Amino acid sequence: MTAPEGLPPPPTHIAGYRVERVLAVTAMATVYLVHSPTLPRREVLKVLQADPGSGEHVRAQFLHEADITAGLEHPNIVRVFSRGETDTGHLWIAMEYVEGTNAETALNDGQMTPARAVHIITEVARALDYAHARGVVHQDIKPSNFLLAAEKLPGGLDRVVLTDFGAALSPHSRGAGDGPLNATLAYSAPEVITGDALDGRADVYALACTLFRLLTGEHPYPTDAGVGATVKAHLDTTPPRVSDRLSWASPQLDSVIAKALAKSPAARYSTAGAFAAAASAALTLPHSSAPASPPADRDTPPPNAELGGAESHGAAADFISLLPHTRAVSQRRQLLAALAVAAVLIVALSVWLIGRGSDSPDAAPTAAPSTTSTAPSAALEDLRRLLPSGYPAGACTPAASSEGATVITCGPNTDPGGPRSATYTLADGPAMLRTTFDELVESTTVVVCPGNIQSPGPWRRNDTPAVTRGTVLCGLSNGSPRVVWTNEAERLIADVESGGPNGPRLDQLYAWWGTHS
Repeated sequence: MTAPEGLPPPPTHIAGYRVERVLAVTAMATVYLVHSPTLPRREVLKVLQADPGSGEHVRAQFLHEADITAGLEHPNIVRVFSRGETDTGHLWIAMEYVEGTNAETALNDGQMTPARAVHIITEVARALDYAHARGVVHQDIKPSNFLLAAEKLPGGLDRVVLTDFGAALSPHSRGAGDGPLNATLAYSAPEVITGDALDGRADVYALACTLFRLLTGEHPYPTDAGVGATVKAHLDTTPPRVSDRLSWASPQLDSVIAKALAKSPAARYSTAGAFAAAASAALTLPHSSAPASPPADRDTPPPNAELGGAESHGAAADFISLLPHTRAVSQRRQLLAALAVAAVLIVALSVWLIGRGSDSPDAAPTAAPSTTSTAPSAALEDLRRLLPSGYPAGACTPAASSEGATVITCGPNTDPGGPRSATYTLADGPAMLRTTFDELVESTTVVVCPGNIQSPGPWRRNDTPAVTRGTVLCGLSNGSPRVVWTNEAERLIADVESGGPNGPRLDQLYAWWGTHS
């Protein structure tokens, strides 16, 4: 048996399964390759690592994927065999082990030909049409969730298995109080981003994004210019043409992908199978049938090909939590437009001021504007009232802040699982709230929150599950666990950190936040 570097050796047995090796360690679970206790086969065992007493919502979230996947019996969908609980109270799920690779890794390795890409899309489309007919929307369609078995089908074609239903919606999980929904931003349909009603056509959009990537090695919309730019592109930018990247691509293929990437679900193909059939018919292979060039910017590390449904989530900019379903798309677009206009005005003003300085050398010098300010006492009192409990007298002091913000920094919180350091900011409005939060996202190594809660993602209180209070982020800052959250109604941004190896673990810090937010 082996374990990832820096981790202790795995146990020899778990719940009767003989452990061969560790496949992955996520924020919520450890994933093992194991031998079945009753059958001569290897399986994937996903074991919840959160403390058994950490809360029923954590356990329920862990079982969400098993509940949905177990109800889907299709040759192109990963199978769930069993689930249970260890003697120490840790939940586990046993799943199919698909030995081989996945579509993202095959692309990165230069092994993705156009014919192979269309075959993979066609096989996944079969799985999606089956799931959609049963009211299940996968909601996280992307190449790394397409497992390619080492053992080929007759004719040398790939056996393709769709995995990772952790973000899926079913007829039983569509209520406003079911907790955060999540998706991978690079492949997210506009209605996923805005929180509008979803159906299978959201997966059709993501499947078109996936085909674009498998053919070109690029995402259809930029992912390296920040979350805001990617969101705006999905909402407003005309779908790109494959022929602009690949000289052999036909206008018919451009039209097929453009239809599947339509902003309105009603304008897309009604089923994944219809899209796959149209793409196959429109594909004009290059004479060499050369594979797509490996992507120059690998926005996520090559995933472990052997996870069989247990792949962990990746970088921060690749993920987006759904906005509340009550928020209209027009509001989102208005906010994006306002931010863009503000940026243009600032640049224009800067250029004008520089021009005045160079044209008028005799003008009296102007003092540089102050970048910090002392917060008014009323704002400080408002912020102090919002601080979580557990801070002794003298632990929290006002700090310098940018114009319009009020900031208090705090030392160790004495409640169980409390942070060793924290910064609480009272923003002067929604724009500053969002800008400050986005800056914190960029400075954090983002991970999934304990309980398989996507981060960044919306959070709600148990007493008002239909009301979204703000956004929560889990991650690491210089290797130390970090939780950041906003309270939109109070204009509060909280940034708390474990403070090193002797501080609380991420699950402890997250549990503290859950009782102090």
